[in-house]
Amino acid sequence: MSTRRTLTLAVALAAALAGCGERAQELHAKQPDQAPYAGGDKTAWETQIKARNQNQNEYVRAPGRP
Repeated sequence: MSTRRTLTLAVALAAALAGCGERAQELHAKQPDQAPYAGGDKTAWETQIKARNQNQNEYVRAPGRP
């Protein structure tokens, strides 16, 4: 009976201490964000994004009604 009680106490203590090990969840950016088209052509990038968005548009992708 004493071994069972000791084991239960040890498990409870381990569970209580498990919550103390959580690390901080902060974002540490090493450099500021850059524009997605940095080093390239802004107009071409915007055109590509518009075309990609149109491919996801269900009204454009759905076949026409007869």
